Amino acid sequence: MIDSESVIQSCELLGAFEGIKGFSLMLGIAAIASGLFLFVNHRRHLNDVMSDPQNKRILAFEIRKYRRRTAISAMITSTGFMLAALNWVNEPRVFTVFIMMILGLLLAILVIAFFDLFLVGLQQIATPDPRSQKAMIEAFLKQREEAAAQARAEGDLAGDHAVQSAAVTPVSKSSEDSKGTDETD
Repeated sequence: MIDSESVIQSCELLGAFEGIKGFSLMLGIAAIASGLFLFVNHRRHLNDVMSDPQNKRILAFEIRKYRRRTAISAMITSTGFMLAALNWVNEPRVFTVFIMMILGLLLAILVIAFFDLFLVGLQQIATPDPRSQKAMIEAFLKQREEAAAQARAEGDLAGDHAVQSAAVTPVSKSSEDSKGTDETD
């Protein structure tokens, strides 16, 4: 069972660390600078995307990505302000509240960043790449030609031309097979 006196003592213990205040000020300034840098960097990326002619779906995705990332940048900047403000907090309870708010913001940053990572990965999977598609089709055609050549070579060795025609000609479904698939659907 947790009583109120032990909670108050732990809050006083957290506020008693004077050495952490200078460190939090420097860490807060670094977080503010990195948040502002990220915001400017995301804006520059959005300007580059807006200048390129693309389809509407990709443009809409990039705008949503920009919104998510600027929200994260703003959260990093506000976390930096809160870390820097810890330098002037003397009340242990206020110090604890600030720490809890900072931890909450860091958790929100991680959740949004993971969500952004997931969505960008899905976008990369869903976006077709014409060069890789062409290479994949060429590799498929090459494998098909090799299989046909191998089947012809085996057919010539055995003297059986039925193997050659079976390897090249696709097998069509009989009317009984198509009726069976219609019944199961």
